[in-house]
Amino acid sequence: MNNRPNTPQGWRDLLSDKVLSRPDLAPAGLRASSVLVPVIIDDARPYLILTKRTAHLPNHAGQICFPGGKINQGESVMDAALRESEEEIGLTPDQVEPLGYLPGVVAAGQFHIAPVLGVVKPSVQLSPDPGEVERIFALPLDIALNHSYFREEPIHYQPTKKTWVIDHHEEYIWGATARIIVQWHAAITNPNPFIHNSV
Repeated sequence: MNNRPNTPQGWRDLLSDKVLSRPDLAPAGLRASSVLVPVIIDDARPYLILTKRTAHLPNHAGQICFPGGKINQGESVMDAALRESEEEIGLTPDQVEPLGYLPGVVAAGQFHIAPVLGVVKPSVQLSPDPGEVERIFALPLDIALNHSYFREEPIHYQPTKKTWVIDHHEEYIWGATARIIVQWHAAITNPNPFIHNSV
């Protein structure tokens, strides 16, 4: 991203200006879920909060994800994202300022994920649920929103299809998480973003 902000308020203004006022809802036949895209904006280097799932989970084991999960009956996209974030990483709703929604994505042909973008207080203390989260780590926004770190490659178990990948020195960030970030970058940098059909 060219001309990225150099102050916390500049980042807040940019992120607030590029969100949806309503979430994308799950189409019929897909399982509705939501995630929180948590951003900490401090004076040093703003960053995303990501999690690495534990290896024993039935879905997305060992993958890099935003905190989130299934939307329960009667629950809103926002409520589900905040509830799951508290359960998974100890991030309580009072520590989050929701800014709006990002475009939804489909994962594994079964799940529709509606992302909620939220600013988290820099003083927050996080604690991973050992049953779901192996670790919590940061991805600086100057990497997350820099297209030079994006690439596409065939999915290892389905080589006729491609996935977005975001280069990181420690973790393999791909699939729905990478696609959420790539779409977010497109929305920020292009008034009419177009993302082709990598998953």
